[in-house]
Parts: sequence; C-alpha cells; structure tokens
Amino acid sequence: MSALDAPPIDQDSLRLRGEFLEMPGLTVNVPQAARLFGIRLDHAAMMLDLLVLEGFLVHDEHGQYHRPARD
Repeated sequence: MSALDAPPIDQDSLRLRGEFLEMPGLTVNVPQAARLFGIRLDHAAMMLDLLVLEGFLVHDEHGQYHRPARD
C-alpha cells in the first residue's frame, strides 16, 4: 500500500495523540476520554484501541489508557 492509498488520518485521533504527547502522565478511561475530547463513547473507544494497536498507548488491567513506560 502506498501513502496515496492509505486511509485518511482522523483529526480526532491526531488531537488525542497530541494531548498524550503534551501531557506525558495522562491516564484516561473511555468515558473520560470521550468527555475530555468532546466525542462519542464508541468513537473514543475506537481511537484509543487503535492507538494501542499502533503501540502508542497501552491499556492496563484497570481499563486505563496511557503512554507506555519508558525504560
């Protein structure tokens, strides 16, 4: 797949990624992310899960999403 064939990047996902970069200690669950970013619960869950699949975030056993710990 070339860059021209790639799906468009969701603006909400970019904003969410930016917030985690600006606030390295940010930890949220799905409802908190939905409120914080003013998006629907299902959209927040989808975006957070995609960021986990990319390795940008981790999802812990308490349902929290945050940046992975750095060694």
